[in-house]
Parts: sequence; C-alpha cells; structure tokens
Amino acid sequence: MTRFSEQVLGEILERCDIVETISQYFPLKKVGRNFKACCPFHHEKTPSFIVSPEKQIFHCFGCGAGGDVFGFVMKQERLSFPETVRFVAKKVGFEIKDEEKKDGAPAAIATLLFKINELASWYFHRNLTDESWSRDAREYLMSRKVDKESIAEFRIGFASQQWDGLINYLRSRGIQDDLILKAGLAIKGGQGRLYDRFRNRIIFPIFNLQGKIVGFGGRIMAKDTESVVAGPAPEGQPKYINSPETEIYKKSRNLYGFNFSKDNIRREDHVVIVEGYLDFIIPFQCGLTNIVASLGTAFTLEHTRLLRRYTQNIIIVFDPDVAGQDAALRSLDLLVEEGLNVTVAELKAGFDPDTFMRKFGKGAFIVLLESAKSLFDYKLSRLFLKYNKDKPEGKAVIANEMLMIIKKIKNAILRAAYIKKLSDTLSIPEEALLIELQKIKTQTFTRSEPKGESPLCSFKISKIAEQMLISLMFEDGTFIERVKKSISCEEFSDPLAQKIARHLFDNDFSDIKPVAVLNRINDQVVSSFVTKLLMSESVIEDKEKSFIDCIRKIKKDKIQIELNVLKERIDSAQKNKQGIEALLRAYHSLKKEKIVYEKAGKGENKEKL
Repeated sequence: MTRFSEQVLGEILERCDIVETISQYFPLKKVGRNFKACCPFHHEKTPSFIVSPEKQIFHCFGCGAGGDVFGFVMKQERLSFPETVRFVAKKVGFEIKDEEKKDGAPAAIATLLFKINELASWYFHRNLTDESWSRDAREYLMSRKVDKESIAEFRIGFASQQWDGLINYLRSRGIQDDLILKAGLAIKGGQGRLYDRFRNRIIFPIFNLQGKIVGFGGRIMAKDTESVVAGPAPEGQPKYINSPETEIYKKSRNLYGFNFSKDNIRREDHVVIVEGYLDFIIPFQCGLTNIVASLGTAFTLEHTRLLRRYTQNIIIVFDPDVAGQDAALRSLDLLVEEGLNVTVAELKAGFDPDTFMRKFGKGAFIVLLESAKSLFDYKLSRLFLKYNKDKPEGKAVIANEMLMIIKKIKNAILRAAYIKKLSDTLSIPEEALLIELQKIKTQTFTRSEPKGESPLCSFKISKIAEQMLISLMFEDGTFIERVKKSISCEEFSDPLAQKIARHLFDNDFSDIKPVAVLNRINDQVVSSFVTKLLMSESVIEDKEKSFIDCIRKIKKDKIQIELNVLKERIDSAQKNKQGIEALLRAYHSLKKEKIVYEKAGKGENKEKL
C-alpha cells in the first residue's frame, strides 16, 4: 500500500485550486461565495453539486459525494488514492521523491524492477521481429491471425532456447544477478547457477494500469513432434507460465490488457472478461476494445474493485469446458457480492473467444454477448445438469445453491424477483425459500455502520448537537481543546461524528483545514459527512452559546439513556427482589445530575460546563 507523508500531500494541495481542477472537466457557475453545477456522479436536472474555493472542498447534496481535490479526481478518473496523488502531482508539476513507497516496496527498488522488465521486454520483442531463428514463432502468430500492429502494440516477443540468453543481455546492461532474480526473470539452479525462466516461448508482457510492465506470460512452442501451429506443450511442461509474484507484480491486482481498454470500458459502461492472452488480443484487434483477461487465475476482491471503478456491468466469457464454467461460477459470487451486474456468455463447444472471433467475426461475437444469460439463469442451468430438479433432494440442493448467491444481492427488489422466479421454477412456495434464506449467514457488513446495537439505542439521541460541535471545531480550532475537556469521544452517538472527534482530539491542529483532516482519515464516507456539514448554508452566529448548548444537550441525552436502562433494571429487580436499593440510589443520583444540565440550559449553573 502506497503511503504519502502529510508534507507531500499538503504541498500538492497548495499548488491546486479545486475550482480550476473541476472546471477542466465541466463548467462551474459562480453562486455567491461558491460554485455550482449538475453533479457528474449521478443524473440530475437541478444543480446540487457545490464547490467551495474558500474551503477547497466539494459536496453534492443529491448523491452525497464529497471531498477535496484528491476525492474528486479519484471518483472522476476511477483511480486508487495513490494513483490519484501521482496523477494530481504530475498535473501541478510536483515531483514525488523516491523515498515514497509503492505497493509495499521502496520506490528505488520498484523503479529498478520496472527498468529491468522494460529491458527484457524489448529484448524479447527484438528476438521475435528481427531474428531469423524466431521464424516459427512469427508463423505461429500469423496462423493465429495476430497482425504486426498488435505485435507492436502489445509488445509481443520471443524467448530463445538458450539457458541464459536474457541473463547475459541484462548483465551486459549492468543489471546485477540479485535484481534479475527479484524481477522473476531467472531461476537459481542447484549449483547456484542462474538460468532464464522463459525459454522457447512466445512472450506476452503484462502491463499495470499505468502501462508499466510488471511481469510476463510465456506460451511454449512445439518441438518437431507436431506442427508449430498446433503448438502442444511437451510432456511435463505447462503450455503457459507467468512471472512469479514480485515486489511490483501481484496476480490479485492485475488484469491483462486493462491499461489498453480502461477508457473504452468506461465509455461503453460494460466490460467483457475472457481468460487468456490471445482471447484478449484477437477480439481487441477486431475492434472489441472494452475487454480484459483474467490471466487464468481466480477473480479476487482486488480485481473486482478495480473493475468497479470503471463500470458496474460485467459480461463473463469463459471456455465451455467444466473448469471454465466452474471458474465463472466462482467469479459470479464475488462480483455479485460487490454489487456488480453480472451476465455470462456461453461459447459453442470447441471454441474460445479467440477461435470464435476468427471463425465467425466481431458481429457474431457481439450477438453472443447480447444473448448472455443473467447470473440467475446461468447458475440455475449449471445446477440442473448436476442435480435432478424433479426429486425433493435435488430441489433442496439447487435451492440452497441459488439462495447462497441471492443472499449476496444487495438490491431488495431484484432479490425478491429472483426468489419468485426460483419459486416458480422449482415449484417451491416463496415462504419456504424465504425461511431458508434467513438461515444463510452473510459475512459482509458496511464498515461505516456499527456492527451491533446496544440498549442505549432505545433512546433517540439528538445528533444535531454533535454535528454542530464538529462544525464548530472545524470553523474555529480553539474549540477543539474545549470540546475535548468537556466530553469524551465515546459520548458522541453518531459513529462518524465520533471518528472525526477522535481524530481532532488526537492530532495537533494549530491551523485546522478540512482537507488536512480528510486526507488523514482518508475515508469517503467521512468525507461526505464533513463536506455536507461544512457546505451547509447555516452560520453559527453565537459560537459560545452554541458550544454550551451542544455540550448540555449531549450530556443530558446521555444521562436520559442511562436512566432508561436503569429503569428497566429496576423493573426487573422488583420482580426478583434483588439489588433494588443500589439501583434506586443510582437512578436518583442521575436524575439530580440531569436537572443540573436542564437548569444550565435555562441560564443557570453554567459553571457545570
């Protein structure tokens, strides 16, 4: 995980103007001290997107999006936070030094590994395009209809049969053996000798989202036993091998071709997911440019969240073999759990996306995608092949499998529709399915919500006072210490207000700025909460009175909660005849304390605060 110092973030923000930055994407209209526009993050006719040049923040009162320059660019460009910082830094001409970290590796090491991969890529590419001994590899690619433009664009290369061809080349360029090993390009033998990881293979560089090479995939060439076009893997050797995980290459974070297709995915608002290098290259070459390949690995949470930045709509196209279908089903669960709309396109037996596109063309492939089944229908059809839906035992298994995925669908209307459809398909009453659905436990929960409710929630605390205190501390930093001395973080009932208060209490803000707090907390839910408060039209005129009233309200409500809890315990104790005297004493003591705060609200006993 990349981390940047507050000094670096502060210097970048000082060079930015949020109005100027947002105006590069769409026009803003000045309204009073602020600027206004229709929100780019949801459809609206009446502008509710407000930008404050004074506070350097934005907030949409329609969808709740809010934050600073980094927050806007991150949402607009669909970038991660580290990518956003580097993107904005480059825009304003700020150089991020090497001591910053990237993906847990020192930037100096990461830079060297990127350089080594770049050298290796050009070495492999030149082998393929310039050397006479790579003719078979070129003929193989021609037979697969990979044109010269694609070979150049995707930097396709070839590794010779030499044991140390690449190693010797990198050594000649001053690269030390330990770095060649770190890059995953060499393997150390039993005698300590290095040899090339990729030999006699067509090489496909793997790019990250920024277009830097992080690793390689190699497709083995056939020997004399069969034609080069057929290209079977010799016995004991895998047809494809990929780079091992390195300090810059994590399989769970990379999708092949995403750097080439990301803008088209955003424009088309859907992505086609295939499995292999050529399954990506041939469709892309034919004009289907909103596509990525999974590199033959199972989908991870990182993959899913990466895709979600660009689209909510996923079409999975896997080979029609059992392994491909099982992979599709595993991916479905994860994609659905993250709230994405998933469909599955089924290929004819004997075809993969590469061979289908070459035989039938782009038009037929588009028709295939348009006929993709919903996740419900696809999974149900697979289960019907495995279990007998006419027998009670088969029905039970099918229903349970389907309910597992329905449970993960967040949209209540869609969930209800699938329950009804499952009921009709299996001839099982909806009530029975709903009972079974309730038995299925889900591990997901929203981070911004408390995991459970205490008895204290039985009394509705006024959160307006808490929000006003937060606003007051942002508006005038001198109140932070006073609030801290008056109440504890735990006395804030709103979990977001509590989180912000704790941050303000624990850090030294001599000159408090909203953007500084937002960047320290780095939480989109918190950003929305803070920007909504700070963009409010209401002005705190009498700060001192507001401070006293808010503290009194919070204290009084907290006491009332405790009184309610004590009253329940007293009622229970009266029935059991145990410990009632101590409870009554505690109850009357709290009643007296509450009266003090009530009088303070009428102008009496202010010293209590």
